[in-house]
Amino acid sequence: MKQKLLIFISLVLSVCFCFSAMIVKNADNQASVSNYKSQYTVVIDAGHGGKDAGTVGIDGTEEKKINLEIATALYDYLMVCGINSVLIRNGDYEIYKEGEERNRSDLYNRLDFVNSVDNAVLVSVHQNHFEDESEWGTQIWYSANDSVSELLANSILSNVKAQLQTENKRENKPSDNSYYLLYKASVPSIMIECGFMSNSRENALLQDNEYQSDMAFLISSGICNIV
Repeated sequence: MKQKLLIFISLVLSVCFCFSAMIVKNADNQASVSNYKSQYTVVIDAGHGGKDAGTVGIDGTEEKKINLEIATALYDYLMVCGINSVLIRNGDYEIYKEGEERNRSDLYNRLDFVNSVDNAVLVSVHQNHFEDESEWGTQIWYSANDSVSELLANSILSNVKAQLQTENKRENKPSDNSYYLLYKASVPSIMIECGFMSNSRENALLQDNEYQSDMAFLISSGICNIV
């Protein structure tokens, strides 16, 4: 993506400038510096993992692997830009506490993780699948429990459409109770369906390291616009 490096450098320089400007202020402004740095923590959820492969691509590729690649790249971009972030999983496993029986849902544990983080914003990374193999394009579901979720979803999708998927006509939608994490969320929360693994062209793109990096970068810059 031609503009990614320049935009990323601009973001980093902007963050560095703002931080440098704040640390030279006098002691009366120390509280505002602290608030700026800790306003939000982005909780990045790489969907599925372990025995739960998620959807399976047209070539047999497992969704969980693509989710993790994009999620870890997103974490790196956000941290460089000065936005504190945590990954719910950083490897191929489901979310269960040590000694816990598997009769408790992985999703419940992911929600507990989100709720344990102060000032959290949840960004869940997934891939889509549909019986019609012509369907393609990023789409985002957002929690209907607060206004920030929709703003966040729209900011990210507008970036993706402008820079990566100029023909994408999909629109974001509020979640219903079939999206457990978003439906139960008490913090700003979105689920990004990055693309359709049932579409042969998009499935190949989603496995490409550069495309994954581009997607993660555009998600991060959309987040930066809001949080």
